[in-house]
Amino acid sequence: MTAPELIDACDIPKSTVYRKLDRLSDASLVREQDTINPGGGRTTTYERDFDDVMISMDDDGFSVTVERPPRNADERLEDIWSKMGDEL
Repeated sequence: MTAPELIDACDIPKSTVYRKLDRLSDASLVREQDTINPGGGRTTTYERDFDDVMISMDDDGFSVTVERPPRNADERLEDIWSKMGDEL
């Protein structure tokens, strides 16, 4: 979904959606997909980037395990390229 679609579907403020998407993206729980519009500009869609999350607790604290779907070579290269762009 795009951010405006999430705003409509969740009925929450725009700033909250973008803040949550930033946090989820930083945690690698959502993937951003940018597409170039024929008329100019770009559209960013967000999709879930995990299959399952497991939280375990014991006397020493807790641990989090995230299961991710397998990636093909194109997706791995896209991830690397995207991270390089974030650092520039």
